[in-house]
Amino acid sequence: MKKIASALTALALAAPVATTASADELSVSTSIAFESRYIFRGIEFAETSFQPGIDLAYGNFYGGVWLNLPVGDDDGIAIGHLGGAGVTEELDFFAGYSSSLNDVVSYDVGVTLYTFPNGNSGLFDMFSENGTGTGTSTVEAFLGFSLDTFLAPSIYFYRDFNFNTFTVEGSAGYSYPISESVSFDVAGALGYVVDDDPADYLYGSVSADFAYAISDDSAITLGARFGGSDIDGGSFIDDSIAGTSQSTGFWWGVGFSSDF
Repeated sequence: MKKIASALTALALAAPVATTASADELSVSTSIAFESRYIFRGIEFAETSFQPGIDLAYGNFYGGVWLNLPVGDDDGIAIGHLGGAGVTEELDFFAGYSSSLNDVVSYDVGVTLYTFPNGNSGLFDMFSENGTGTGTSTVEAFLGFSLDTFLAPSIYFYRDFNFNTFTVEGSAGYSYPISESVSFDVAGALGYVVDDDPADYLYGSVSADFAYAISDDSAITLGARFGGSDIDGGSFIDDSIAGTSQSTGFWWGVGFSSDF
């Protein structure tokens, strides 16, 4: 599931190069990434995956589409009421508004529609915990605050109305310039999910990427990630594919991003 200001930070998981649109200018960012695992809030939703996306911004408003496409036929977990594996082709739509409160503090508010195209339901067939829903889609609202200071710390709050969860996540990152075109970017996130089914849990992740600026508007990234959660009380990344739990571990990713 796509994290808008991301599941780490803009430095992590091959995030697009940041752009700022003027009040009357449309900007477009595109990205494509290959990740050896697709992990969202401490849960492994798929193994090797392609992740293309496109973001549009106009003034303070923005929106976009993001896709997770597993490479292997068995790479995935069941979503919603569906049984078995492989229900992880994910298509997310998001929109929001971001602005500054002052020279240091900015805010971000918006909504995400998570959909699963191979879940045999329509985009607006919503999941329901009590079994009355007919689909797998879900809607989540978010509100975040970021500081324009060292490590660029941020905190985000999420409310999923269909899975009935509340999440709070803090993140920070730092970019160390190696040359005019190369940087070493590190980022980390720590979050807590309040969920009565099955239980609340804590998760976290860190990443380290080398970024190479091909031009002022395009970049390539390559890096490693480490993360997990305390699901089942054992600090595990949940692996529903095999019906077992994998210990917290590493994965890697490579990406390309470009702005227009």
